Amino acid sequence: MTCTNCALTINRFLEKQGAQKVAVDFIGHDVSFELNADISKESLAKGIEDLGYHVVNDQPKNENSKPKTFSFSNHLQRFLFCLPFTAVLLLHMLPWHIHFLMNPWVQLAICIPVFLVGMGYFGVSAVKSLRRGIPNMNVLIALGAVAAFVYSLIGTVENLGMDFIFYETTATIITLVFLGEWIESRTVAITQRELNKLARQQKVMANMIAFDDQHKELIFPVENTQLHVGDLVLIKTGEQVPTDCKILWGEAHVNESLLSKKRMH
Repeated sequence: MTCTNCALTINRFLEKQGAQKVAVDFIGHDVSFELNADISKESLAKGIEDLGYHVVNDQPKNENSKPKTFSFSNHLQRFLFCLPFTAVLLLHMLPWHIHFLMNPWVQLAICIPVFLVGMGYFGVSAVKSLRRGIPNMNVLIALGAVAAFVYSLIGTVENLGMDFIFYETTATIITLVFLGEWIESRTVAITQRELNKLARQQKVMANMIAFDDQHKELIFPVENTQLHVGDLVLIKTGEQVPTDCKILWGEAHVNESLLSKKRMH
């Protein structure tokens, strides 16, 4: 997941499947929800895969199960692959015309690799999201690229002239969106890393309850890192929950929006 729309897409899908208390964090790439007994995790995982996302499986992989095939592992690789083709297509727009690029069939041949890579990601994701009835942002990207490509293809086959050829538009849309997706995912990753550093540096104090030799209750502050299993703590109104706890007495309403991945589990 790379944006709030990704989180909204998965949230809507899970709610349609009957999941309760769905919480999707696209920055941390975490999804939590309450699962009804009649819904299997396998069916939910398959549904999310059909939306164009990948569900991480903690089970060990069988290296011999599937033959290894070439594929792009991230948007940067896709962008770097598409960039040379797009740059060549844009050359015919310069003041001095490069004659061989004025041939629509040559432009078609140069555009096809970019179009296939773009549709292999944006197109597949768009079709899957439409099939599930939850359109995502890739629908718009795929629609724009396909429209420019098909319009240009008709102009090429019908020999309508260069005024009907927009292969560079198709390639530019795909290439620039791949660049934008990579920048966004990198920014999110950097933000998450810095937040994790900040969380590790933050000191959370706890009101530890202890008893002296006269069985008199004593309360004194300690860092949460000094707590051990079985320690008693007092959490007052407005204070942060210092660690995983079991409530022994009292009532509370807790804001869970800032819970770390570790504590959510």
